[in-house]
Amino acid sequence: MTARTEVPNPDRAIRPSMLATMVIHDRAETRVVVPVAAVVRENDREYVFVQTGPNRYRLTPVTLAQEAQGLRAVIDGIKEGDVIVSDGAFYLNAERKQSQQ
Repeated sequence: MTARTEVPNPDRAIRPSMLATMVIHDRAETRVVVPVAAVVRENDREYVFVQTGPNRYRLTPVTLAQEAQGLRAVIDGIKEGDVIVSDGAFYLNAERKQSQQ
């Protein structure tokens, strides 16, 4: 990746066209995450099943960040403390579709 930046160079040790390695640090941010297996994709949208009661689930649209280590950070749609189907969401969605027919 090419990036331009201005850096102090009082002793003229840095010359034009020199290459450098940079590490950009950002502050850590606590986010709600969901496992990739919990995400159902349908009609170009992403959803998770949120538990609404005993053996009752609602397909809920979510906005998610990119995958990292098998997890997706939640940008919008569910909040901390919501109980979701973390494994088997694909099968639950298939059952939901079959019952609608």
